[in-house]
Amino acid sequence: MSTLAVKNARVELKTTKEAKELLSKAAILDGLDLSSFMLTAAIEKARTILRDHTSIALSEEAQSQLARSLQTQPMPTDEMIRLRSLPRLPVRCE
Repeated sequence: MSTLAVKNARVELKTTKEAKELLSKAAILDGLDLSSFMLTAAIEKARTILRDHTSIALSEEAQSQLARSLQTQPMPTDEMIRLRSLPRLPVRCE
């Protein structure tokens, strides 16, 4: 996170005295003020969660299976043939 970024949003939270003391001690040991320490940890956690929810990890076998599936065209089903025979709708350009 850039230290030159304009900080124009606020986040507040309530916690116990013990939790605040724990976080404050860790922040001091990390050379940060409490807000920076908490924000850095929260952003790191948020990025991890978003990455985990936006990526798919496949085993080597699953990768091979996916590649084979993408390389072979399945025979169209009756429903697919019926849908292809429908007239095309006009495209509206704005």
